[in-house]
Amino acid sequence: MTITNPIGNLRISADGPATGPALALTGALAATVAAAAMLQPQIAREALAPAIVTLLFVSAAVIALIAWLRPASPRRFNYWDAAGVLTFAGICAAATVEPEQMVQLVAGADRPR
Repeated sequence: MTITNPIGNLRISADGPATGPALALTGALAATVAAAAMLQPQIAREALAPAIVTLLFVSAAVIALIAWLRPASPRRFNYWDAAGVLTFAGICAAATVEPEQMVQLVAGADRPR
């Protein structure tokens, strides 16, 4: 009779917790909030939401580049997961942007409404 140890297969390797991706995600979110707070008095209210969305997508792209350069264990929270969270947050924030706001931003302020 063969004896197997299923618990041994579930052990996580001993290379420590994955704090880098969590710090990258926290830093990207904090930087987005700080940039939004700094931009709020300087840009039009209609342009703030698209600026936040852009910052979230740029942060997701940078973290995805880090994930591509540093492969990690798929069993832990890794850089791909952090990039996915930022992308999802960017998509949710983009859903709040009104189409008229985007038309005004793209067309410019000189055009009549």
